[in-house]
Amino acid sequence: MNKILLKLKTLFLLIILLQVSCNNKDKEINNIDYITTTSGKQDFGKTDVSAYTPEIRDNMQKLYEDKFGLFVHFGPYAQLEGMWKGEEITGEWIMKRAFIPIKEYEKEAAAKFKPNNFNAQEWVSIAEDAGMKFMVVTAKHHDGFAMYDSENPYNLKDYSGFGRDILKELSEACEDRDMNLGFYYSQSQDWHEEGAYGNTWDFPKDMPQEKFDAYFNEKAIPQVKELTQNYGDIFMVWFDTPVRMLDAQCEALMDVIKTNQPGALVNSRLGNGYGHFDVSIDNGKTPSVSTDSWLPDLKIPWQTHESVTVGGWGYTKFGGEHDRSAEYTDFIYNLCRIVGNGGVYLLNVGPRPDGTIPPSQVNSLKAIGDWLKVNGESIYGADPSPLKFPPFAITSKPNKVYLHVKDFNNNEVELKGILSKISNAYCLSDTEKTPLTFRQEGANLKVTVPQSLQAPKVTVVVLEMKDINARVIDETLQQEADGSIKLPVEKCEYEIRRISYNYEEKVTHRWGENTKQGLVWTVNVTQPGIFKIVSEDNSDSELQYELKTLDDAQILNAKGELGVLKRKTHVQTIEIANKGIQKIYVHPVVRTTKSSEFKFKGLELIRID
Repeated sequence: MNKILLKLKTLFLLIILLQVSCNNKDKEINNIDYITTTSGKQDFGKTDVSAYTPEIRDNMQKLYEDKFGLFVHFGPYAQLEGMWKGEEITGEWIMKRAFIPIKEYEKEAAAKFKPNNFNAQEWVSIAEDAGMKFMVVTAKHHDGFAMYDSENPYNLKDYSGFGRDILKELSEACEDRDMNLGFYYSQSQDWHEEGAYGNTWDFPKDMPQEKFDAYFNEKAIPQVKELTQNYGDIFMVWFDTPVRMLDAQCEALMDVIKTNQPGALVNSRLGNGYGHFDVSIDNGKTPSVSTDSWLPDLKIPWQTHESVTVGGWGYTKFGGEHDRSAEYTDFIYNLCRIVGNGGVYLLNVGPRPDGTIPPSQVNSLKAIGDWLKVNGESIYGADPSPLKFPPFAITSKPNKVYLHVKDFNNNEVELKGILSKISNAYCLSDTEKTPLTFRQEGANLKVTVPQSLQAPKVTVVVLEMKDINARVIDETLQQEADGSIKLPVEKCEYEIRRISYNYEEKVTHRWGENTKQGLVWTVNVTQPGIFKIVSEDNSDSELQYELKTLDDAQILNAKGELGVLKRKTHVQTIEIANKGIQKIYVHPVVRTTKSSEFKFKGLELIRID
């Protein structure tokens, strides 16, 4: 009997442990404020070149030149201030994260939401003071609430009894002030509608496609028509989380926008590879310059976005008033990095429930604006770094290269890779353009910047040269004399934008959540053969990825201890059969929920035969 009781107790404990484990896993997954999957076989590039009409080209050129815009997440979620039943949850994702039933959300958030102090002119002034040239505002986020006068009754003007159309007021203010305006619209997720994606606590988890189609045709299409017909000239329509979207539905939205707003740009989060420009994951960074989307006669930037709020993109009382003055330099440098790598920066604010933007958030934006008033030449209209793998933030213009320096080493900045002869160097913030002392030997350059000329936050050093476009070294990775091939992440290119990078640690961030997140190295192979595989990462066995050459492929398992960055030798070998310049790829095989914790630093292939 005692043995039977002991076995029952052991079984009971195992069940309890299993339940705790599952609950913890659910909690971990629910803490993710983004959709990690992407739809279709490709993330960007399906839109035909013919879609880049003269009107689209004009706005694309403007987007490329302007570089910097204001993102605004504003909706009924602000009314809850990130709190539900006394607990801190998050901002705009609070309805899903706290599993708030529709009726309760309607009562506590939507019905009470009255932004009486909203002032469109004030919002535009805040963007202008930040040096921003366009705005993108949430017209409908995932909670399904329309922030304008929509025929659908679940909207700000009618449902809450507010009586004003703030998007109409904003569109008129933007037109008066020559500020381009775009609308964010959640086309797939809508937690208020049965057929839409996302709400699994009010509705069945597995909805048939017919239900989604009905939602799409009866709400999404009509609302995008409203937004593109009733609010003057629209600069862009910014879609998000394209789960369940079919090709025909993406094409339908593109057609609506083209018909009503021939010049409106569409981002790649429409889904299935459609859109005019590519968008990264939130806070997306890249180790290399990316110009793959450029057409022969049109520069098409990629775009990433970040928020000055903490704890959510929408307002929270625990993160919406956060003083980030210590991070002003980081915000400025992020802008420099993004532009230097071929991108456009969209920086978000989360207004309070009354429609005002907190001073702490405004101050973050103004710090960037103050810097741009002095250093804007290196950002607005600038081309990316002439080096594909710049060691720090670099931009360029005809006959000029701009070095963006946060920290000097003994008052010097050093750069390797520029072959063009430098004729002059000076600080952009120096109105006298005092010539700086520099030494150039081949591809090595050192510039001395006295402390008296170093600018607050980020110093821009201008290099002048006779070459219109700077000549640089060949950055193709070379096989080592001993036959080894080193493949560090800092020297790779990303196949898709939905991945990020940690510049300080030189590792991936959020890699492994999407099987299309290819890392690509271009290598000059001089000694083909069979290679032993050594990886460097901090991952455990959940991370599986494929290493692929022209001749071979191997599935690898990280097999390590999560959180411990170390080199690991794999049992598999891989073949490279031929000499010459070729590409080597790595792709995640199994999607993981731990991508924010995983750090992948690279591979080394050691020739053994």
